[in-house]
Amino acid sequence: MLQLHHYDPSYNDIFKRESEKIAKLLVGDYLIEHIGSTAIPGTDGKGVVDIIVAFNSIEEMLSAIIILEKHYHFIDDKVDRDTRIFMTSSEKDSGEGDIHLHLVLKDSDDYNDAILFRDYLIKHQDAKQAYVNLKYDIQKNITNDRAEYTKHKADFIHNIIALAKTNSHYGAKH
Repeated sequence: MLQLHHYDPSYNDIFKRESEKIAKLLVGDYLIEHIGSTAIPGTDGKGVVDIIVAFNSIEEMLSAIIILEKHYHFIDDKVDRDTRIFMTSSEKDSGEGDIHLHLVLKDSDDYNDAILFRDYLIKHQDAKQAYVNLKYDIQKNITNDRAEYTKHKADFIHNIIALAKTNSHYGAKH
């Protein structure tokens, strides 16, 4: 069964350590952000630390991949994404404390939506709690299928992003 973990403040330490490692590996102009449940204090989840690295161009992203593939593994991301490269610190199924890297373009919806979602849930405790409750409800009805788990969260995530975009404070691109 898919395992959910209670939020652990050490996720921020893992992010900081990993982002420093990435910053030492890469050159150029890019952004590194902590996203996903581990970036939202008090949010239970899989315990995987999601890091988004945003680049100015495809060329910069491709150059970074050459460096990052010596330290991370490509995995088959079954989630429908546009120009998102997905890498992980683990060759096997990821568990608590593992790293997922999402390489995107700075002006992409993937980047902007991830930041909007994170920031909205940090600011809106009711939405954050609804997200946590949804995760536990999904967990009861699926086995170990992460793609299915992600698919069941999609409508909720899209609705939160839409709410964030209609809020003037969140409407500006980062």
